[in-house]
Amino acid sequence: MASDLVGQLREWRERTESIDAIVRAEADRNDQLRHLSPATMAALHGIDAFGICTPVELGGSDLHPVAQLETVATVSAADPSTGWNLMNGCQESAWLATRLPEETARRIFNPSRSDWRFPVAAGGLAPAGEARPVKGGWIVNARSAWASGIHTADYVQIQSFLSADEPEPDKPRPTLTVAARREDVEIEDTWHTLGMRGTGSAHYRFDDLFVRHEMKLENLDLPPLRGTGFVTRPNPIFLVPAMYATSLGIARRALEEFVTHAPEGRRRAYRGSIADRERVQHDIGEAQAMLDAIEGYGRDLCTQLHDAPIETLQQTVKLGDQARSAYRWCNQTTERVVKAVHDHMGGADVFESSMIQRLLRDIQTSSQHVMPGDSAYVRLGRHRLGLEVRPGI
Repeated sequence: MASDLVGQLREWRERTESIDAIVRAEADRNDQLRHLSPATMAALHGIDAFGICTPVELGGSDLHPVAQLETVATVSAADPSTGWNLMNGCQESAWLATRLPEETARRIFNPSRSDWRFPVAAGGLAPAGEARPVKGGWIVNARSAWASGIHTADYVQIQSFLSADEPEPDKPRPTLTVAARREDVEIEDTWHTLGMRGTGSAHYRFDDLFVRHEMKLENLDLPPLRGTGFVTRPNPIFLVPAMYATSLGIARRALEEFVTHAPEGRRRAYRGSIADRERVQHDIGEAQAMLDAIEGYGRDLCTQLHDAPIETLQQTVKLGDQARSAYRWCNQTTERVVKAVHDHMGGADVFESSMIQRLLRDIQTSSQHVMPGDSAYVRLGRHRLGLEVRPGI
């Protein structure tokens, strides 16, 4: 696996570098559109980026999580919204490929077709609305949110409560997860946000939509129907490497921007350039140390998530909580890096055209995701104290 990982890292470094200029050039356009531009999507599709989590036999690349980390981080440094949509799309597409019925998956993920392009999925997975069983499938009426990449996706997923089922006492109500073509789903114009504007993470609706049995995803808490490798790891273990990478990319870009700006930048209250000030040198040195820690922790975490045994439910829960707490720490540390840079940028940073200002908005927005929430530390603390920790987040 070590040699395979070296090869993956080399190949995907070349791929992401080949689209770096396009992704950077389209960042403003993505923000204006409030979803990714056609040129951005064409660049991602051009290097088969959305297949990095999907089994090879279904048209993907099945990258080691360390390679996933590096790939998504590089794209996120070019444009955080693009990196976020890559993260979300590659994971949800992998769910489709590995959890849809065999015949459906082979039809949708069929790289032997001459007109085939890797399909991209989007959609939230918090239960909403109801699905009513009918002949051949279900009628779904539900509204959900946080559908990153929905405007440029091929398929949209939603999880709903089953209307015909009554929950057993002390047990959750049964749910159903299905996918539909994006053009059959109503997208609402709700994504007017502080940051991550280009992700297009809008609300959407399944309005009285008939969904066939063939588009049902098996329980995402269970092992997939097909595939080997990292995609078989339970959530949130599977989710964290690419999510962690989005923050890592933001931290990288913040220091890159400052190093470019500081030698010529001036502040009226001080002589010389911004880079000449000892306080700036101290703070940027500290920020670099934090970035180095994020990088090293991320690679170590991904290796652990890939290699650690998960033979029992307790091992699975603990490893998942370690992953979530690491992601929370990464977000918090990245925000400190960006804030350190922001504090020394001066008046140039108050304008929306400033990349540092955008990075600060983006990291603050992405930190509101449920995965790096307060409960991540609470649960890790309970593990450390020897207290009971139930499955969940």
